[in-house]
Order: sequence, then C-alpha cells, then structure tokens
Amino acid sequence: MIVDTVKGCAYVLTCTTACTVHAVFDGASPLLVLEAGEEGQYGFVAPTDAVEVSDEHALVTQTFKGAVPGLSARDGIQPGDDATLKSLLAESGTFTGTVNANGGVNIPLAVGSPTSESGVNRLYAAGLAAVTDAFSVRCYPRPANCSSSNGTVFKTDMEPNSLYFNVPPNSSFTVKCGLVTNARPMHNYSSIRGWVAPLRLPAVSTKFTARFGQMTTVARMGRDRDAFTLVPDQAAGGYRIGEIIDITFDHVRDADAGGYHIRVREIYYSNAEQKWKMKTTQALAPETSSNTGYPVCVYAVVYEQYQDGGYDTEDRGALWLLHGGNSSRGCVKIATVKGVHCFESIYPFSGYYLDMENTNSWALAGAFLPATMHLHCNNVNPAYYGFSSMESNIIVSEAVEDFVDPEAETTTED
Repeated sequence: MIVDTVKGCAYVLTCTTACTVHAVFDGASPLLVLEAGEEGQYGFVAPTDAVEVSDEHALVTQTFKGAVPGLSARDGIQPGDDATLKSLLAESGTFTGTVNANGGVNIPLAVGSPTSESGVNRLYAAGLAAVTDAFSVRCYPRPANCSSSNGTVFKTDMEPNSLYFNVPPNSSFTVKCGLVTNARPMHNYSSIRGWVAPLRLPAVSTKFTARFGQMTTVARMGRDRDAFTLVPDQAAGGYRIGEIIDITFDHVRDADAGGYHIRVREIYYSNAEQKWKMKTTQALAPETSSNTGYPVCVYAVVYEQYQDGGYDTEDRGALWLLHGGNSSRGCVKIATVKGVHCFESIYPFSGYYLDMENTNSWALAGAFLPATMHLHCNNVNPAYYGFSSMESNIIVSEAVEDFVDPEAETTTED
C-alpha cells in the first residue's frame, strides 16, 4: 500500500508480520528504507512524499520525537523495547558529518556553528530555564478568599505563602482555596493557557474541583464526594467558554484492578448542541507499594492546553498528576480535556475546592500551596509539550453524556 508522508519527518511502522518500506520516486526505482524481519514497531525517516509498505494491515504513524543521529532505520523499535528510552539513549551508528552540540537533543534552537562543545547545550538549557520562569505567573492562597463548610481554621505560621488546615476525625467537609496574583494583564486578555496547583493532601478520600476559563458557576460545599461542588449556572447569560474539572481520588487500593481509581469529570458547554455536556474519564494508577498511596503522594494537579481553546474544540489539553513515593511514574496523564477560550477572563484560574471524607478516628492535615499559571508564546503553550514528553498515560475509559444538574436549587454564587 502507498502511504503519503512528509519528506524528512519521522514515522513509526507497526506491523504484525515481516514487511518492507520503500521510498517512492517519480521515474526511478523504489529505495528500500526499512526491512522488518518480524512483527513489532520500527522507526524510519521518510526521504520522499510517499512510501510503499508491503504489509497492507500495517500502521504508519508520524512521530514528533527526533531520531538519534546515525541510528540505522533497520534497527527499529523491537518488541519489548521502551520506545521513549530508545529514542533518547545513544546507540552505535555511522555519521556522515560532524555531530554538533544539538545532535540528539530536542531543543528547538539551532547552534550558530557546528561544534561538539557540551557547554553550548548547557547554555541553551540555562536560557530556557530563565524563559520558563519568566513565562510563569505566580499566584498565592489569599486567606480572605479561603473558607470551609465546617469552620476549619487556616494556619499561616507554617510556611510562607501557604495555608494549612486541620482534617478532623470522622468528618466530611469542603475547603475552598482562593488564589490571588500580583500580575496585571491588559484588559481581559491574560494569555494564560494552563496551570499547576501544588497540593498537600491527607490520606483520605478526596475530590479536587476547579473552574478554568469564563463561565458562571454555582458552588455547593459540604456535599458527599459524588455530588458536584461546582455546577454551571444554566440560567445565567454571558460567556460559556470555560469548563469545570473535578478529580476524585480513591484512597483505598483496589487489589483486583491493581491500583488506585481516579475519576475525572469535565463539564462544558457544547455550542453545536446548545447544551451542557459532561465527559467522565476513568483512570487507574497502577501502584503496588504502600509508599505510593493515593492521594497523599500527589504533589500537584496540572492542566495545560497547547493552544487557546474555544467553542467545541476537542482535546486541546490534558490533565496530569505529579507525584512522589516509591514509583517509576512521576507524571501521569489522567484525562484529555477540550480546552478553554481565555478571552474575557482576566485570571482564568482563580482557585479550587477540596472535598474530604476522613473516616479515621484521628485528625489529619492538608495545605494550600502557591500555584503557577503559564503564559503562551505565539499562541503555543510550551508547558503542554513539556509535560506530554514525560507522561505515563493511565487513562482507562472515557464517556460523554448530557450534563444534568442533580440539585434543583442553587446556593452560593462562586
């Protein structure tokens, strides 16, 4: 079969039997690019605008991870190999020219002249670190905007810019973290495309809820964990270009499933259908060690979108969790999200809610920590690609349905 390709781009061939890939030339004999001796995944770079694959059932997928310079295309990615590590680790190869300091390093900046000095890469890395810091907008918990459904007292004497709270024994309640920043955008254009919310969670059943983007919501605190802490105010007018995210963590490991269940609910407005929709994503953190218990091991919730979203956009962003503990997975992807339009939203991420159920006979503690919002660069959010490159995808299933507000009456305006 003939597969259209982009000249110079990298591709991965997935085949179930031995096959070959030939580059197609006008008026010339095909050139053998890849010879797969058995089933598996193999990488190659397309030298022409089309290739011919001998296996009609094979899949050819473009990849945006650069190949190692000099790596033979026929080596490919063999069954059982780690594709990510194989593309990063140096392998033997024949080089046709001088390897410069950018060889094999995925930094979108070209070295001025060919050089093998590793100091050049260190200089670029230091420069990118400075740029990353400059494109990050800090926001901090503001005690006046923090509250709870059970009268919890927030402590400010533990760490600078942080708020600690007590989780009483045999209790079920909601705490709200209101964030504030000293940054000043121009009018309603903030240029924010994502955020990172560091957390310090107790080892109890917990739900994290946040609104991102412009929409009018209703807050309901003190409900059980399956209830909605934030819902859209469907009677309100104005923009409906944001979304509500809630993440529910099971703190008890499911031995049969082999991990901790995580549920993500994304509520958004469909302009095409003229109704509110809800996407439910189920994820499973496959942790076996008691040193990586959920949600206490979670360091941060991350929401990033690669571009500004809008009405009816699809999968422009993702949700990740950063966690520690005895795990090989430090960044796990728990859901894809449609993305939001950040117009008419001075600070699209202004805080979050935590619903907790402590069934223990002893008290625990949690904390609100400083968060970060990320700016875009030419309508591209580099943070999205950074987290994507490190992720372990633990998504199990996704389902979309009409959103139905289970409670008729509204309460506190958010």
